[in-house]
Amino acid sequence: MIVANHAAWADWIFHPYLGWLLKRHFHALHLLGKTPQTNADHPLLLLTNHSTWWDGFFVYLLNKKIFHRPAYLMMLEEQLARYRFFSRIGAFSVNPRSTSGVMKSLDYAATILRQQPLPRPLLCIFPQGELLPWARRPLGYKRGVQALMRTFTERINVLPLAIKAEFLNEQKAEVFFLFGENQVVATGAFPDMKTLQDDEEKLLDDLAEMIGRGDRGLDLLAG
Repeated sequence: MIVANHAAWADWIFHPYLGWLLKRHFHALHLLGKTPQTNADHPLLLLTNHSTWWDGFFVYLLNKKIFHRPAYLMMLEEQLARYRFFSRIGAFSVNPRSTSGVMKSLDYAATILRQQPLPRPLLCIFPQGELLPWARRPLGYKRGVQALMRTFTERINVLPLAIKAEFLNEQKAEVFFLFGENQVVATGAFPDMKTLQDDEEKLLDDLAEMIGRGDRGLDLLAG
């Protein structure tokens, strides 16, 4: 597997470049609902749907705007092998075609969550495990997150996120984010995957409804 290898110079280059890139490709990015509050004493597990190629970039931006934590993201190995630079800003790989490879990546994810310097790290995982159409139901959550939590014994923030890109009144798409309720849970109280999937599907429905009635929320970035 390919491990994350954070480098300050990479972040210094990528952060302004991403802002420029997003402004070129999107009309605006909107945060709907409330800005989430998380406990900095515990690591943050961010779970989100995966329906656009841009989702990892969106998570990077949200961390810069809201959480300000050391950020890590699980990425398909074949993609990270092509774009090795992303390992320098927190991406690490998983090979879903290899059981042993998946377990190795989950063990590595657990070591990330155990990092102690404050604020504790943010780890983003796409529980669907692949890029799928936004309207796909059920979402098809894999059980990797549950396996990860069996090896992690501390309390942890578990935060769902819904993402949706829409072409509305502009030539370029607008992107909308909606966070669910943050839960600080211990291993024994970690929700099962069916509950997490149901919660995410409800969050996605809520997001679509808010977009449909014209909510624009807080502008995170305007093109």
